[in-house]
Order: sequence, then structure tokens, then C-alpha cells
Amino acid sequence: MGRNKKYVVLLIDIFICTLVYAFSYIIADDKFNLTYLQQFSFYIPFIIANVLFICVFLIFDIYNIIWSYINVKELFNIIIACLISTGIFVIIVYLFELHIRLRSCLLFAATFTLSVVLSRSAYYLLRHSLFKYKNIVKKRLLIIGGGEACNILLREIWQNKRNEFLPIGIVDDEKVKQGRNILGVKILGNTKQIKQIVEAHEVESIIFCIINISDKKRKEILDLCMEACSDVKIIPGVYNSLVPVNGNGIFPKLKNVTMEDLLFRDSINVLENQDISYIKDKIVMVTGGGGSIGSELCMQIAKLNPNMLIICDIYENNVYSLEQKLKRQYAEKLNLVIEIASVRDNKKIDLLIKNYKPHVIFHAAAHKHVPLMESNPEEAVKNNVEGTLNIVSLAQKYEVEKFVLISTDKAVKPTNVMGATKRVCEKIVLAASLKSKKTVFSAVRFGNVLGSNGSVIPLFKEQLEMGGPLTVTHPEVTRYFMTIPEAVSLVITAGQLAKGGEIFVLDMGTPVKIKDLAENLIKLAGKVPYRDIDIKYIGLRPGEKLYEELLVDTQVLAKTMYDKIFIDKFEEINNTQLQSDIKELIDFAKENDYIKVKEKLKTIVPEYTERKNN
Repeated sequence: MGRNKKYVVLLIDIFICTLVYAFSYIIADDKFNLTYLQQFSFYIPFIIANVLFICVFLIFDIYNIIWSYINVKELFNIIIACLISTGIFVIIVYLFELHIRLRSCLLFAATFTLSVVLSRSAYYLLRHSLFKYKNIVKKRLLIIGGGEACNILLREIWQNKRNEFLPIGIVDDEKVKQGRNILGVKILGNTKQIKQIVEAHEVESIIFCIINISDKKRKEILDLCMEACSDVKIIPGVYNSLVPVNGNGIFPKLKNVTMEDLLFRDSINVLENQDISYIKDKIVMVTGGGGSIGSELCMQIAKLNPNMLIICDIYENNVYSLEQKLKRQYAEKLNLVIEIASVRDNKKIDLLIKNYKPHVIFHAAAHKHVPLMESNPEEAVKNNVEGTLNIVSLAQKYEVEKFVLISTDKAVKPTNVMGATKRVCEKIVLAASLKSKKTVFSAVRFGNVLGSNGSVIPLFKEQLEMGGPLTVTHPEVTRYFMTIPEAVSLVITAGQLAKGGEIFVLDMGTPVKIKDLAENLIKLAGKVPYRDIDIKYIGLRPGEKLYEELLVDTQVLAKTMYDKIFIDKFEEINNTQLQSDIKELIDFAKENDYIKVKEKLKTIVPEYTERKNN
């Protein structure tokens, strides 16, 4: 509270004390007459009361309370301060035999306490009413959820003069709340009525204010919000982050709806409350560390206190950005090494592993763009297959403790070159595991990640910026999706669970239609699909499937201690034949003979069926 405001409140308290003292004296003393006013003894208790109450209020720090954020605890402190002051006042009255009766003291105590509390409440309500009246021109706001987060949000709205919202209603699914008010704002209906409420009350903005809710239910409600209104925001998911600190409020913490919020499944964070012992105080290398998955791997590994983090990538720009981010966040706490190198360069990778002696290697370096690899199969083999063979061989040579390969759902019954090469990579890892005595080899297989380089979301965003249309290959094409942090969480956990030779698979839930993603992204941009921005179907690309293969078949896969993580069945590997086939495959790739490359891929991966879409 500012100094001037403190003086104003102090004067108000003196004024209240004066009025209440006179009132209590007149009411409680039936012998009162006007001659009392001419006696100095009449004013002594009044002076003592004022000095006493002000001193106690200062001791209890009452005048430093920010009344905009007053709560029950602080009101209780005010009441206690009033009662203590009154108790001391009564003692002084009787010790000095002052001219005032006991019932006057008690009436004074009760009335003064009530008046002080009411004065603060009146200030709050008056300011609330004036503020509400002045800001009718602000955005008409509908709040989703009538819980404690809604209460905090409304208090912030009424107290923050600079906010842009005028709450006109709340939506909540609890029947007992219907028709009631929260801080003067009425609950207008349930979530099924969002569209009607938005239209009837000319709502311009929606804030989603429910914290304890499943991701599936959140997506359902957010879909209704996005259909009804173009401006939808979400409060943070952690209650503590809503509590205003130093008067800053929560408005800076509001965020726009993202594609991750609209995923139709509960998010997974298997790293929570885990002790990742195989990374702590160990030397960890990440190949392809500048990519989407690789960079998130580095960020999460850095939190796990490695002895050293070695980031290896051929593209210096991405690595530079990641290096700066890690240095800002961890400074001297992280022993960070950056190496610009390609996994194709066996001699350079040999030198790095020999010099740094990593305990753990995460192999994320790969070509992954399906259409480009379809037209450049030899490059997919050089980078994906030869690169993996190089680093797996070196991991064995230098007895690295753990090696984790980043794989893909496209390796399951592949219909494109990229998926086929990743399946070969899995076979290389499995074969190495069979003969390795020191290194624990494993692979992690997951679906598409939102926002990764080369994925559909960045493409859609570029098309949106150009005014559309958004291009989708087929109205029925579906994919499994997860967020990058989820994917990385699984990868790191796989390393913890790995005993050797596993291919870990994540239950990614229900596949999502790409058409739905496109529509949601248009809504996130505040546009209406097919009206403001069109969606154009261009036909399946070479090697592209309409549906991805089912990743999790519980009849085939083995369970782990995590209900969302499974292990694919072990397969027999003829290592001698595999090594011979891979050597031929790499030779064909170096000769740039893409026809023989595809033929050899089909030999190594019999389930690979080339698909030519027109």
C-alpha cells in the first residue's frame, strides 16, 4: 500500500473510532447528558482508544495489507487486532477508573471491529462497481469453470485497471452452481451451452479456467470454445502459479490455446519422480543434438545433472542456438561440449568417442523427411544406415555403457524408404545387442511429434501466414501424435529400463486426423475453416500411408512397469547375413544406384512394400 493511502486509511480508522466511541457511550450509558462533553475525563478513553488501536494495527502490520488482494486470513488478523486492542482498552479503563461503563466497552469493541472490516469491504466493493461501470467497452469475457481458479481470475480482473476484459458470465458443469454468482458474475449454464451463451451475450473472449481435468475432457471443451469464439486463452495448469506475487497478478501467465492442448489423449510424463541414475554424473553424448528431438533430449538431460553433455551435429546453426539456450539456463553448472561432426564420418566420430569416453549415447541423427527420402534413397541409406552402423560399432569398440536409438512408427511394416532405413537401423541395434557384453543397446519407437522440423504443423503455419489454403493429402489420413517433451521423456526412460535388445513402444492412444489438425490450427489463428481459410486435398505422396500401423498390440507386445510403455517382441537376427546385406546396401548407396538401394532394402526388410501414390 502506498504511503498516501496508508495515511488515508489511518485517518478513516480514527474517524471510525471517534464515531463508534461516541455511539457506544451514548447507547450504553443511560445517564448520558450533554454536560459530559464539557468534561475532559470524557475524552481521555477516546484518546487512549485511538492511540491503542493505531499502535496495535501497526504491530499487526494491518496498514501494509494490499486491500486489492485481501483474503480471509488477513481479515481474521484484523479482527484479532481489534479484540486485543479492546482487551487492553478495558484493562486500562478499570485500572485508571476511567469514566466509561463495561457494556460501553463491549459495544465499542464489537461495533469498531465490524466497522473496520466493513470499511475495507466497502472500499473493495465500491472500487469493483466503479471499475465495472467504467469498462463496458472492454472485451466481453466468458469464463469456463467456476472453481478456485475462476475466483482468483475474477479478483484479478476487478483489481487490475489495465486488464482488457469485462466478465459477463461463467460456465460450469456442476448442477448445484447453476444460476449462482461468483464475485458478482453469474453462472449462465454448462459447457454444452457454450455456443448459445457466446451468441446470446455477444462474448468476445473466453478464458479456460479449469485446472483439475483430464486432457481428453479439456480437448472436448476447448473444441466447443474454439467453435464458438476466435479468442480463447488458458490459465496455467499449476495452482501455485496463479497466486499473485508482489501484486503482479496472473494476466502475464495467460496463454493462447496451442495444438498440444487439442491432442485427444492424456499427456504422459514418465520422468516425473524418477531417479535417472544412468545419466547422473555420467558423460552423455547426443548425436543430431541440434534437431527437434535431439535438442529437447539435451534440455532434459541437462536437468538430470550429467558430468558432461556432448552435443554432436553437422548443422552448426541449430547447435549454436541450443548452446546459447543451455548456457543461459545452466551457465557454469553444466559441462557442455559442442562438436560439429557427421555420423557418416567414422574417423571423426571414432576420435570423439575415444577422447570423451561417453558412458551413454543417444543416437538421434537421421534423415526423416518421407517424400525427400523417397526421391533420394541413397542419401537416406548413407545417413541413417551407415551413420547408425558407424556409431553402433564404435559404441561396442569403446564399451559405452548404454546406447539408445531414436526410431519411428514408420519402421513398422514400412511403405517408404525412410521407414525402411529406420527398420534397418533397428536391426543393427538388435544384432549388436546379441553379441555385446558391455554395452546395453535399445531403441525407442514413437509416432509423429508436434512441431518438429519437417512435420505438418510448421508447414500448416507457413500456409496460414500466406493466407492458405492448407494442404492435406487425404481427408481420411490419420497419424499418431505426441509432443516433443513426451517423446524425449520416453527415450530417457527407455534407457533406464533397458537391459539389452529392446525396442520400446509408446501407447500413443487414438490416432488423429490430419484434417482435424488443419481445422484446429485455423481456429487457433482466429479464422473459420473453409470460410476464411480453405483446406485443399492434394492426394497421398509417394510412400505415404493413409493409416499408420497400430503401434501397440497388447497381444504381441510385452508390458513394462509403465502402463503406457511396451516392448516389441524379440526377433531372431542372422548377424552374418545382416552385415553382408548392409555392406552391399551401403555400397549401392555410395554408387548412387537408387534402384539397387530399394531392391536391397526389400531384401533386408521383407515387410517393406513400396507404395506409389498418385
